[in-house]
Amino acid sequence: MKLGLVCISELLRDKSPELKFQTITRAQFNKKDRNESIRILSERIAHNIRVTIETIKHCKEVGIKRYRLSCKLFPLLTDPTLKIQVEELPNYENIVSLLSQVGRTANLLEVNLSIHPDQFVVLGSNKDSVCEKSITELNFHAWVLDMCGIPQDYTCPINIHPSLSNFESPEKFINKLMNNFFRCDTGVKKRLVFENEDKGFWNCANLYEYFHQYMKHNFNFAFPLTFDNLHDEANPSLDEKGEKIDISKWFLKFYSTWNVEPVFHWSQAAEGTVRNHCKNLTKDPIDFGLDVTWEIEVKGKDKGFKHLLKKYRNI
Repeated sequence: MKLGLVCISELLRDKSPELKFQTITRAQFNKKDRNESIRILSERIAHNIRVTIETIKHCKEVGIKRYRLSCKLFPLLTDPTLKIQVEELPNYENIVSLLSQVGRTANLLEVNLSIHPDQFVVLGSNKDSVCEKSITELNFHAWVLDMCGIPQDYTCPINIHPSLSNFESPEKFINKLMNNFFRCDTGVKKRLVFENEDKGFWNCANLYEYFHQYMKHNFNFAFPLTFDNLHDEANPSLDEKGEKIDISKWFLKFYSTWNVEPVFHWSQAAEGTVRNHCKNLTKDPIDFGLDVTWEIEVKGKDKGFKHLLKKYRNI
């Protein structure tokens, strides 16, 4: 079993408080002259990439085998109202060089990468504007990975949700999703995976038995599926007796959809909640004797699963 860190290292921040991602809001951007705002944005992006490199080094030090890149690396770059082209950043060449260093560092230290765009990415949305923005967002994330020199395959998945349940029919939703998927860049097509939802139609059963199987039969293609244990608990699949189907079934079913070692998500609910992530993990992930990477999704980040780091490698 391998462990994955999601975006931020609290352990690293304790040692080096300056290693914190920087951002800029649309309102802040618009308050200043555009050229000045682009200069500030460019400097913050370069800083964020340097933080990423240091976080990858930290992962190696503590035995974390996968790092999920933060979506905050490039604030505002895909905002359709600002229309900022990455090439117009004054330190564009330096940014490309830093991204290449991200990939080289990850490869040298054997820390695999992944990325999880925000949940507004919905390729099968009822709104065409959302679909267009989703394609733009996915293409940009793929560009980042390409600039890192990361292979265009599922060893570095781009993970999203189906994210829509109020469709006319699952078939029409999937067909629209696939039409938009085929419009995406190659770097998206070769990395995109889907995970089960914490509410709505796309629980484990429907994602595997409908979404995955429908695609195999109608498109001769199917995405790898990411199993999320907390989503399965919040939005369970039930058997004919109305009882929750055991986690092992969906772990193994989803596992079978990958042609490389799967990347799954593990968490537990905060006390008194159903789907909110806890701060500190007390329920250890299960691997059922198979090779798998669990990205640990807790609010405490690596502080929240420090006991697992001690278990798998002393720190």
